[in-house]
Amino acid sequence: MVSLPKNWVKRFNLKKGSLLYVRERADGCLVLDPQYTVDVSPETTIKASKRLEDDILSSYLLGYEVVVIEAPKLTAEFKERIKHAVNRLVGVEIIEEDDHRVVLQCLLKPTAFPPEKILRREYVLSLSLFKDVFNSFISTDFKLAKTLPERDEEIDRLYFLLVRLLRSLILNPRLSEKLNISLIDCLDYRLIASLVENIADRAVEMANFIVQMNNYKLPPEIKEQAKKVGEELQATYEEVVKAIFSKDEKILMSAIQKREEAEKNLKKLEENMDKEKNLDSRLTYTFLSFVHRVLDHLKDMMDLVTTIR
Repeated sequence: MVSLPKNWVKRFNLKKGSLLYVRERADGCLVLDPQYTVDVSPETTIKASKRLEDDILSSYLLGYEVVVIEAPKLTAEFKERIKHAVNRLVGVEIIEEDDHRVVLQCLLKPTAFPPEKILRREYVLSLSLFKDVFNSFISTDFKLAKTLPERDEEIDRLYFLLVRLLRSLILNPRLSEKLNISLIDCLDYRLIASLVENIADRAVEMANFIVQMNNYKLPPEIKEQAKKVGEELQATYEEVVKAIFSKDEKILMSAIQKREEAEKNLKKLEENMDKEKNLDSRLTYTFLSFVHRVLDHLKDMMDLVTTIR
């Protein structure tokens, strides 16, 4: 038997026989929830401005289900910007539109996509982007390099979706209970997703630079060494993600070993690229910077594996 505060009972219109959800927190406290089965559809209103796209994205990430955009006059330019912003977001549709008001609604329920499933898909796309930028660099395939920035947009869409879901889980304990995901899990997913997205961003930066250079040639020896480093980085990436999802220490150690091998071969590649007088110094610097930054991101992911084992 539990005594409940009278004002609290009245505020939630509870009566004899009303359903209460009781759960125990990790610290042993008992939580009584009178609205566990109630679905909340938060709504926000924003004014059309120079920051319109950023405001729409922020509202999406904050978990709003309905976003109302208002202005004394919504010009064709504003409406085009709204459509462009909506295309970057999974599950968002324009449900109302006139000259003064546009209403957006996210039709996806937070429980529709488990965070792990979204993260796995984001990783697969990021890995594919990483492979292709290496191939385009080694084979000087400028056409392939040109296509990579467009593919990064899908990774961004998944990243935004995952951040939205994780924020919703943190702000809504009922939802995290239903999905059986702890707040620590949310933090880990958020950090890993950010690193996966960063690797994709580095690949796009490298692809843009390849297109910009578009007249370089790599000596056969440099090609072979760069290819080997790329394959080792790819293998490291695959192993560390396996370790994250499996929490297997053997797989983590394999990833660490592969990363060490990649670093050794990268050092040799750096020395040989520095000796090549015919190589543009900008190309050498940009490529080596790209590889080092990816190695750093992989190291950060490995550090996360050690905290979630």
